[in-house]
Amino acid sequence: MRKLTIIVSLFAGTFAFSQASEAKVRELIKITGADKMAIAGMQQSIPEIKKESPNISDEFWSEFMAEVTTDRITEMYIPIYSKYYTESEVDELIRFYKSPIGQKTLAVLPTIMKESVEAGQKMGREITIKVKEKLDKKAGYQSPPPPMPEKNK
Repeated sequence: MRKLTIIVSLFAGTFAFSQASEAKVRELIKITGADKMAIAGMQQSIPEIKKESPNISDEFWSEFMAEVTTDRITEMYIPIYSKYYTESEVDELIRFYKSPIGQKTLAVLPTIMKESVEAGQKMGREITIKVKEKLDKKAGYQSPPPPMPEKNK
């Protein structure tokens, strides 16, 4: 009987730990707005998908997005966050994101990400031109000069 009590206690403790961990992960997701950011990202990607697949109706996209809820995103994220963060790490993240610098991070991160993507695209274009010119020169090929602007006749 004593062994059974110990085993039941261990299972109960494990269950209580996972419940507390899930609640904390849920709090972290809410504080960071990760669920809302995921939905916003999906909404922003739909126009691009529509261009690639114009035969998909607007009704489909409306119904699709109606199924994408913050609760559903949160449920999907909980096991992922739990896989990589311990409960004490989640506690630290919650404290951080509740702090003034954590709140500032949440406020400016979307802008930082947008500007970083734009800067990366610009850098990529510049490197592309540089590498193309280098390879053209190596091969003895000169890219034709850009067309001259037409003069008013």
